[in-house]
Amino acid sequence: MGFTDAELSILIVDDEEMADLNSTYRRKDTSTDVLSFPMREGEFGDVCEEVLGDVVICAPMAKRMSELHGASFESVMDLLLVHGILHLVGHDHEQGPEEAARMADKTMELLKILGHSSEGFAWYVDGQD
Repeated sequence: MGFTDAELSILIVDDEEMADLNSTYRRKDTSTDVLSFPMREGEFGDVCEEVLGDVVICAPMAKRMSELHGASFESVMDLLLVHGILHLVGHDHEQGPEEAARMADKTMELLKILGHSSEGFAWYVDGQD
């Protein structure tokens, strides 16, 4: 993706911490699966170009998703990490159906590189439409 020397931080949290972060930064009073905090955007986005930002993953949410969709916990964690990283590099599925499709395609491409089969994530791709 063109960021061979880039850094990011990954934080794994519980539902309570994720709900606090989601409330503080998105004004949504509920937990969520993954949040991304890009460092390359905004007024000071060029201060430290090698730092992409932070990805926060809610482990209990990932566990519930894995049980709901019959996927392994590890594969859902990989999915959420890839999803978060794609947000850090500028993708945003909330910008409309075309961008959602591009992001879903890139997600599947990266998950395949990590050794996952796209069939195991049909529930994710279908949910992005």
